[in-house]
Amino acid sequence: MFSIKDLKKIFRYRSLLKTIYFNFHYLPLKQAWKLPILLYKPNLRCCKGKIILKPENGKIRHGMVKLGFYQVSIYPNSGVMWENKGGTIIFKGTCDFGNDTYLSFGENALVEISEGFNASAGVKIISYHGIKFGLYDRLGWGVLIMDTNFHPLYDLEKKKFKSAGGAIEIGDHNWFATQCKVMHSVKTPERCIFGMGTVITRGSEMKPYCVMGGSPVRVLKENVIRIVGHDSV
Repeated sequence: MFSIKDLKKIFRYRSLLKTIYFNFHYLPLKQAWKLPILLYKPNLRCCKGKIILKPENGKIRHGMVKLGFYQVSIYPNSGVMWENKGGTIIFKGTCDFGNDTYLSFGENALVEISEGFNASAGVKIISYHGIKFGLYDRLGWGVLIMDTNFHPLYDLEKKKFKSAGGAIEIGDHNWFATQCKVMHSVKTPERCIFGMGTVITRGSEMKPYCVMGGSPVRVLKENVIRIVGHDSV
């Protein structure tokens, strides 16, 4: 059952009715009544597909997934845009998407988000193939992750279209700083840090426990990690 504290929190939300609709639309009744997914200022453009809650500890709890809540003052307090044309989204633990978030999934998308995921503000995730996030991944301001470029090019010699997309796999404890862009068919190792404005494409040079940046990507510093909670100015 909800505690008094939980009920007070729920009634402070700007989007209680849409939160209730979203949970009961996507989740089985035994999960939905707990309102494990909370929405703030949602723009629900398309609500097809599936959402699966599959936390590692097996416990479904109120507010384990938060979409659109205010985090960063320099981005619009515009909540979350949700567009699912038929894809499957799996939440494997706590997840937090901040303000001015855009999430768009095609009918064949399979997106897995592991425990401890956090995306601050202005983040855009577009999936028409598949994206898998590792444990405790962090996305900074304005990060774009897309597994398709939408426009395949035609090869005149081979007389066929080139691939326009491919699945992305992000390793555990990755951190993407402001304005990073992750393109299709990328696979990153664990403990990667990508500097501001890095464009990560298939075949980019990547190593664990390193800071990387630039376009093309290159290793800038080795043998470093980010310790969340101990890295703020």
